[in-house]
Amino acid sequence: MRHSSTPLTPSQQTALELIAQGTDEDGTVTHDAAVDLLTDGGFERAETEDLLEQLLLKGYLYESTAGLRLTG
Repeated sequence: MRHSSTPLTPSQQTALELIAQGTDEDGTVTHDAAVDLLTDGGFERAETEDLLEQLLLKGYLYESTAGLRLTG
């Protein structure tokens, strides 16, 4: 990703990749779908909220009216 000034932990990188695989053609996924993608990918449900928050805070995702959107 292009956000080299805010590097991701390995878990955050994996989470971002899982979310990217589940986005629609415009790079958007609902919050619930993102949680499902992460839990299906092996993360604990409680951990998914923290991962999503960190990806939002670091600028890899942003929230829109359509859901979560990839920034890269």
